[in-house]
Amino acid sequence: MNPIELLIKYQWSYQKLAVFFGVSEQSARRWNFRDRASNYRKPSKTAQILAAVIDAHPDVWTTIQSVSLELED
Repeated sequence: MNPIELLIKYQWSYQKLAVFFGVSEQSARRWNFRDRASNYRKPSKTAQILAAVIDAHPDVWTTIQSVSLELED
């Protein structure tokens, strides 16, 4: 699954998508370009697998957020 599908399905922003997948916002935007565009970048296999897991189990996102907040403290 392309991570851009999560952006569309859950109305995420590019910034939220970039933070979650650990890439720059510019890189996340490139995932949405047509594959014929010169600046298109295919998401990594890891990002595609993580996107599929999040799609199948939306509660993963809230778990990751709570763990992330605990690590900041």
